[in-house]
Amino acid sequence: MSKDRPSGSSDQTRSGDPSGRTRASDLLNDFLTTDHHPRIALGDVLAVLGDRAFGALLLILSIPNILPVPGLSTATGVPMVLIGAQMAFGRSGLWLPRRVQAVTLDRDAFLAVMRRARPWAERVERHLRPRLPVLVGARAERGLGLAIMLLAAALALPIVFGNQPPAFAIALIALGLIERDGLFVLAGLASGIIALLIVAAVLLGLGTAGGAAWHYLFG
Repeated sequence: MSKDRPSGSSDQTRSGDPSGRTRASDLLNDFLTTDHHPRIALGDVLAVLGDRAFGALLLILSIPNILPVPGLSTATGVPMVLIGAQMAFGRSGLWLPRRVQAVTLDRDAFLAVMRRARPWAERVERHLRPRLPVLVGARAERGLGLAIMLLAAALALPIVFGNQPPAFAIALIALGLIERDGLFVLAGLASGIIALLIVAAVLLGLGTAGGAAWHYLFG
């Protein structure tokens, strides 16, 4: 489904911008103007994105969890864990197992979210530009892969309102990778630390409440 690419270059291959940079809105437009089946398979998403897959797929999969769309956290979080793992191991091309590629999402709900996200992407990308290259290079991508794995694992947990903070952090990192903007990557990492602290606090609270309930009922 994917094409090999030089590390750190996949998200620069196509753009409507005069500078030749990929724009986040271009990715969303490509996705929205593609004919989709009533159920969109992750393999189809990968095929649409082609050799831009790493940053682009992270962005596409994180958006439904920011707005959010109920029930998609696990379906989108698990593939992002795999994407992060491949970044961490320095793979040059993205690969997803057939079973993961076969996971489907409701077309109407998914495309509605992409349409809502497009104006947001157009506003944000005005502030995106290549900078702090050390944070978007091939070596940095390995460390970012580990961060994305942690954030995606937290996102995949069935926690009410616990999916948005890690999804937002992943989206910032994805935007930084797409447009080679290390400042956005840095902002995503900072947001990721906050997101993980929030998720940890929620889990700790749930564990404490569960222990108290158990003690009350059976203690």
